[in-house]
Amino acid sequence: MQLASSHALRARSPLPPAPPWAPKPPRPGATRVGRLRLVGLALLLSAVCATPAHADWRRIQDVTRGTAQVLEKGELTFGVFAPIAYGITDSLTVQSSPIFDLLLMPNVTARYRVVRSRVLVMSVVGNYKQAWYDSNTDNRPGELDIGGSGSLYLGSRWALTGGLFFAGRFGATARGQFVGGVAVQAAAHFLATQRDLLTLTVLQRATADGLDRPLITAALVKQLRVIFKMHLVLGVSYGRFPLREGPVSEVPVWPVIDAWWRY
Repeated sequence: MQLASSHALRARSPLPPAPPWAPKPPRPGATRVGRLRLVGLALLLSAVCATPAHADWRRIQDVTRGTAQVLEKGELTFGVFAPIAYGITDSLTVQSSPIFDLLLMPNVTARYRVVRSRVLVMSVVGNYKQAWYDSNTDNRPGELDIGGSGSLYLGSRWALTGGLFFAGRFGATARGQFVGGVAVQAAAHFLATQRDLLTLTVLQRATADGLDRPLITAALVKQLRVIFKMHLVLGVSYGRFPLREGPVSEVPVWPVIDAWWRY
């Protein structure tokens, strides 16, 4: 009888306090909130790292940057340094570079496709850009290009592009006058895989002052499987930097690094 009473007293006696280093029990509802956070993180990672159903470039005719091809109606491309381009119709694409806009260099390019086939695409192109960072209107360098370009497709991997433009220059780069000239563009695109594109572009401008240094750019464009199908651009350029009165440096070579997306 006495032994049973002692057992009952021990059962009803309070437990000793837990030491400070002991883990605290979870608050009511904390476990559910933690699970929801894990589910949300998993969904975010799946959206960022998910493999896309298909690549943007199923064939070389799908490449629009640097060719005479245009975006489809409602399509949008934008990047860190690359211009924002939008397909107003299935034949008209307009683009502008926000980086130049922030540097007080408004710019706009329009490309209208007039010929479309499996082997040839031809477009009419107009381009305007001018630097407004100088308060003196005579010292604001600008360029106005109007002409056409065409892309010849060799199978589903190669594209050869050529363009001929009236190239006007005004402002500080033309001594405060409007100076007309011509610009010739040549480019080659090779679609190694549906996610790997090699490009080579040459642009030569000529005015009454003579020939400019040609602008030559070689780059690799890689469509990644992460970060919402990001396109990573790695390359190098040689020549005359846009809207510069003189060279950027003694060595007219600079790297090309960019990332852009297409939706």
